[in-house]
Amino acid sequence: MPERKVARETVLEAALSLVREQGEGALSARAIADRAGCSVQPIYSLFGDMKSLVKALYDHARAWVAAYNREHEHRAPNAFAANGLSHLRLARTEGNLFRFLYLTAHMDAASFEDVYRSVALPNVERCVEELSGLDPVAARALYLHMIVYTHGMATMLASGARFDDEELHERLDEAFRGLSSLAGGERVLAATSNKKGSTL
Repeated sequence: MPERKVARETVLEAALSLVREQGEGALSARAIADRAGCSVQPIYSLFGDMKSLVKALYDHARAWVAAYNREHEHRAPNAFAANGLSHLRLARTEGNLFRFLYLTAHMDAASFEDVYRSVALPNVERCVEELSGLDPVAARALYLHMIVYTHGMATMLASGARFDDEELHERLDEAFRGLSSLAGGERVLAATSNKKGSTL
């Protein structure tokens, strides 16, 4: 009986579900094939080898997270807050996926600029400019600082920390206002203080 045709998307979804449930260590051609309901032959036909499959899975998982962030973008007062809180929520609720995406060599970042290009979003860039009152260059630097700071807390959550939402919000708000002040002086600090609670 001939092997039924299996779509690339089906294989990637099967692999993604394994990573989300059990972590990257659960990935094997046989486990993915079983989850996809096929033999291992289509997997090698589609991807060549497991290394290529995992690379494709990384991009697929990034797309999944982008959709996840869009689903949660209205749960915060602005795009910047929504993006940061989604990253923290992902770390807390999707620990295996978070570790696969951000705590492995798959991220392939050789500099903070690489990190910025990988995760920064245009609508969030604009939001940071508006909230901080900084020029685009300074706002970009502030955004990168906040990416690093937020990711630090997310990593702790993915490792089992049990911070409550109120403390997370307070820390991020303080960091944003403090870094804004350093970048732009008292004018920016006053502006963000007047909008207390609007950043996160």
